[in-house]
Amino acid sequence: MENTKKIDIVFIGTAAFGVPLLAALAKDERFHIPLVVTREDRPAGRCLKPAPSPIKQAAERLNLPLFQPKDVNAKDSIQTLAGPRHGAALPMLIIVVAYGQILKKSVLEIPSIACVNVHGSLLPKYRGASPIQSALLGGKSETGISVMRVEEGVDSGAVYATFPIPIRDDETSLTLHDTLAQLSAEKTPDALEAIARGTLKSTPQNDKEATHCAKITKKEGKIDWNESAETISLKIRAFAGWPETYTTWNEKILKILEAIPSTQKNAMGTVAAADDTVLVGTNHGSLQLKLVQLEGKRPQSIQEFLNGHPDFIGAALGI
Repeated sequence: MENTKKIDIVFIGTAAFGVPLLAALAKDERFHIPLVVTREDRPAGRCLKPAPSPIKQAAERLNLPLFQPKDVNAKDSIQTLAGPRHGAALPMLIIVVAYGQILKKSVLEIPSIACVNVHGSLLPKYRGASPIQSALLGGKSETGISVMRVEEGVDSGAVYATFPIPIRDDETSLTLHDTLAQLSAEKTPDALEAIARGTLKSTPQNDKEATHCAKITKKEGKIDWNESAETISLKIRAFAGWPETYTTWNEKILKILEAIPSTQKNAMGTVAAADDTVLVGTNHGSLQLKLVQLEGKRPQSIQEFLNGHPDFIGAALGI
């Protein structure tokens, strides 16, 4: 293959995580994107009006051809992916980023070179649906992205390259998501060119070192004050944005949006004031509250919240 020939890529994705990479590939003269594949529009908001995915919105901004199959593995979908609709015999690469459907063998065999995925962890750690949250929940000091070959297993394909970054002490799932998405946009294009040119080979994962992470559910955001302050603070960071961490007070939901662990002791689930701080006791240490949001209200600093709710001191939360 001549190095001057553009690399044909079919881009498959749904979530915002893939938007920076799609934009980078669209602007990169080394690549040609004959088709972008994303999920169908889905009802969203209070009015349940059909809403486009972040990838669809990005594709439309970039004037890229778009395909929204109900089932990407269906026969007619495979015919579209394989080329007749967009004028190429076969795409050289299919790149998959946070799509939401499992690709079957019939799709994986379409590209002439490889089907490649960008995953938000350093594989084989955190295979599955929630690698960013799981790295934070695990208290890890490092994570990154992996560029891997897609196979029928879940994130188990051979890895072409990994790109690590440190996790800051104040990192949340929101900030880490954006950092990793930008890292993908910066690093993946060069890796894809090397894969297409045959200069970057994949290495099988060590399955014995693999860890797995499931999709986060809303109920996981409920605070259990029997856990340690460190564990709860990690959940607050990991569940930022969604599902968020919450407890109850006066029969209302109280979200804990920012907090840090403290070594001070206090009765579990009980709010106390100490040295200009507000603490809630846990099974080990206390949680120092920084930012909260009462049901139906806007987020407030803990001091602002206390100004309107002085009876909060001494309250038992989660009851």
